[in-house]
Amino acid sequence: MRARLRPLALLVLVAALAGAPPSKADVLSIQDGRPFLDGKPFVELSFNKFDLFWQLYDLAKAGKPLDGGDPMVQAQDRALAELAGMGLKTIRLFGMPWGNWDFASNWADPEKKEKVFFAAVNKALDLCEKNGIRAVYSLAAHEFYDRALVKGKWELGEEHNRELLRDPGSRSRKRLDAFLDEFIPRIKDRRAILMWEIGNEATLAADIGDDKENIRNGHRQPTLKDVSDFYRDVSARIKRLDPLRLVNNGGSYMRESQWHRYTEKSWKLDTFEDQVKCFELLFKGTGVDFIDIHSYPNHRPGYTIAGPDGGETILDHSGYMEIARRIGKPLMIGELGALPQLRKNKKIWDAAPDYFESWTEVEQAKKWVQRAVDGVVEAGVPLVYWWAYSSDRAMDQKAVDRMDLAKGRNDEILAILLDGNRRLKAKLGAP
Repeated sequence: MRARLRPLALLVLVAALAGAPPSKADVLSIQDGRPFLDGKPFVELSFNKFDLFWQLYDLAKAGKPLDGGDPMVQAQDRALAELAGMGLKTIRLFGMPWGNWDFASNWADPEKKEKVFFAAVNKALDLCEKNGIRAVYSLAAHEFYDRALVKGKWELGEEHNRELLRDPGSRSRKRLDAFLDEFIPRIKDRRAILMWEIGNEATLAADIGDDKENIRNGHRQPTLKDVSDFYRDVSARIKRLDPLRLVNNGGSYMRESQWHRYTEKSWKLDTFEDQVKCFELLFKGTGVDFIDIHSYPNHRPGYTIAGPDGGETILDHSGYMEIARRIGKPLMIGELGALPQLRKNKKIWDAAPDYFESWTEVEQAKKWVQRAVDGVVEAGVPLVYWWAYSSDRAMDQKAVDRMDLAKGRNDEILAILLDGNRRLKAKLGAP
């Protein structure tokens, strides 16, 4: 039997090296409600390497070659090699420029499109493939409306977030559609793409405006129904362009008053059944395959909602798994974190005086990270990405409460997460 398998393995390797298009086994799929990858059940607690593309994009925009001699390219390669060395197979990354604010001008210029944008995209995917890593690729589809960053502040144009999400005929939506129609066919044969993500945390904008016009700080906001319609339209378009891959929404969690904001413009806490209605509205009528939430329990085991007795209760990861079960789609947590919090954050420190301000407070941090990891393992969430691994942004590296972890700097914390990955695989019967 062993002699028969060797030629097959060799053929698979040769096909991959020759750049053959990926098959269903090469990308994430769902079989009997479970994630599969490489023909096997797939479960993983891995990391966001969120700035991988961003760092390469900034280099290319500055006119620097994206070769192995550049220290920033080396840093991205090293981080991916470290993750692969931990036995991890996937990451989540942001695959568009931050905020999309300067993207339109680069995309409109044929030379910059190739030498800046696509150069950075392909280098990021090259590095992933070199290290055997596949990525949840976030497309920032919800950020294609009119805005620009001027002197550190956002200036809005004629169309806002609401028009992009609500109106398929808007100029913003047409700009998004044109981008997807060119980008996805060009990139879909890259084996480093695990699945597509529509965009990061579009739900957080839903119904947060004033009670009369749903406007916040001059910004016209969408409703939860607008977000749902947008997910339906964009997921359908992505799947037409790449029928092979799954699509997730990109989080985040529902605000604790989400259903009441949508239905009656109040900040009254939702019940569990109210939250179920929110998720049903978003996911039952859309082509989104994975229900993606973002969860930062920090000092709490979950988010506070109204309890059945008129008091309050916690919606934790087991509760989210129950919601996903009812809808019939698997749950993933695209961002999980118990992150450092400065002591000036009185809300957290008053409730948890033994919390931690920095990863250097190792013993305190270990307690809270362990608690967060135990929550997802006990709930059996099959796909989880911790926030975050090895950020190379200066703003992160200089902060007392820096969010990211790295090998050699946070080994005791990483050990908890990697043990959580092992435990999660064992619980769900995945290799």
